[in-house]
Order: sequence, then C-alpha cells, then structure tokens
Amino acid sequence: MKATKIIIGLRVISISDGTQIGVVKDIVLNPQGKSLDFIIIDQPSDYFGAKVISYADLLGIGEFAITIPNQDVIQDVAQNSEIQNLLKQDIRVIGTKVLTKKGQLIGEVKEVIINEETGRIASCLFESDGEMQEIQAEKIITLGKELLIIEEESSPVAFGSFELNDELSNSTLTPEIFVEDEVTEDQVSNDQILEDNNQEPVEVADSRPDLFEKVDILEERETDFNLFEQRQLQYFIGKKVDKDIILDNADILHAGEFITPEMVTHITTRSTLMEVTSHLQKN
Repeated sequence: MKATKIIIGLRVISISDGTQIGVVKDIVLNPQGKSLDFIIIDQPSDYFGAKVISYADLLGIGEFAITIPNQDVIQDVAQNSEIQNLLKQDIRVIGTKVLTKKGQLIGEVKEVIINEETGRIASCLFESDGEMQEIQAEKIITLGKELLIIEEESSPVAFGSFELNDELSNSTLTPEIFVEDEVTEDQVSNDQILEDNNQEPVEVADSRPDLFEKVDILEERETDFNLFEQRQLQYFIGKKVDKDIILDNADILHAGEFITPEMVTHITTRSTLMEVTSHLQKN
C-alpha cells in the first residue's frame, strides 16, 4: 500500500531509454471508481501545458521512482477529455470533512492509501477526537468535493500496515472537527432568560462555519478555477482554435486567431473553458 504523500514527488523514469522524464506533481482521483486514474508530471520544458500519465500505463511504484515503458504514454491534458472531466470535479479527498450516513460530522481526512497493484483506493485516514482512524474503501459511500460520506464503522489506524512518510506519522494534527450539541455559555444564559421571563428565546448567532452553505457558494462561483484549470488557461496563450468561439464577455475568438493573454481573461466559465479546450488546434 502507498500513501498519496509518498507518490507525489517521486521521479518518473522511462525504462526504454533509462532517463528521468519528470516528477509526480499531483494525482487525479476518480470519485466514481474510487481509484487513482492519472498522475500529473512536471516537465520544465512545458510548464503551462500539464502532462499526465494514466495509472494503467505505469509499470511500478517504488521507493525511489515510478517507472513507465516509454515517453509515448505521456498525454496532454488539453487533448484528453477524460482527464479534463476529472480535473473539473476537483476531488482532493485530503482535507474533506468525514460525514456518516446518519449525518454526524466525525473528522477530517488526512491521507488516502492506494493499492499500488490496482490503483484503487484501499482506505482513507482521518482524525477524529485527536485519534487517527482508518476507514476501508468498501465502507466509503461517497467521495465528494467537500465531504467524505461513510458507513458508521471505523477503526484505529495501524501505521505499520502500509508505507507512510515521517511527515505524516510524526506531524501534529490539529483538530478542525465541528462539535455537535455543545452547550455554550450564551446558550445557557438564553435558556435561563426564557425560564425567568417566559419570553421567546433570543437567537444566538452561531459563529461556526456552515459547511453546506460553503458548498453552495463554491457551486455558484464558477469563476473560481482550480489549479489545473488555471494552468490550462495559461496553456491557451499563443494557441489557435479551429472554430469561432464566443467568449464570456461576448467577444469572438475567431478560428485561426492567436489567443492572447487578454482573451484568456475573458474566459470566466467552465463551459467556455471546455469549449476552447475541445477546439484547440494541434501543433
């Protein structure tokens, strides 16, 4: 088993010529398949055009490097609709809140464990009440952008059951769990006022973040492009499209016209981003 923090940063070696062709910059998870579908590699010669490798094309994941058969398996994000759809979902898992199917917020995901033989998620580690817990993949109901929804059962994590780096095992984990049914001093005072004066309760403002309100805001603000979408926008500069496209400010990007930095600023919705991506001319 491999923790994702171990995979990110590994060298990528081509077996055919014995050269290092990059390092793992990030990973792309598939929430429907509960799997790691792509790795994103950082190539200094092509910074803005993110390159990916399908997990199915990897030969192995070792302590030193990830191996691939040859450089032909490297794909361009701009020409791969599957990776574009996954990047649009932007499922990170680490940092999401853990919610049981009965509606209890019980922790926050700290790590994802991958079965390196299959690429599937084996389990997730989350912190609950200051203790690390492990939830097996079969007990995970939903991998969401803001929430990991699980069955009720989890178990204390055994760090020796898979490879973890020192940063994870020795790090200080700060709880960010919302405590339910906590009686505050203001609530006690409010109840006392109600009893003494037989009046309607005075509403006390809850300063805790509303997680579901945050989800709604994120969905409405479509212009908040994620990291890979921002890199994709930069990749457009200097490229051409093969058809006329109406940008979000109503300007027209004509077929065969070079895309300028100013034009990129007028791409503010994901639908336009995807349309431009789909019609980029291949060099």
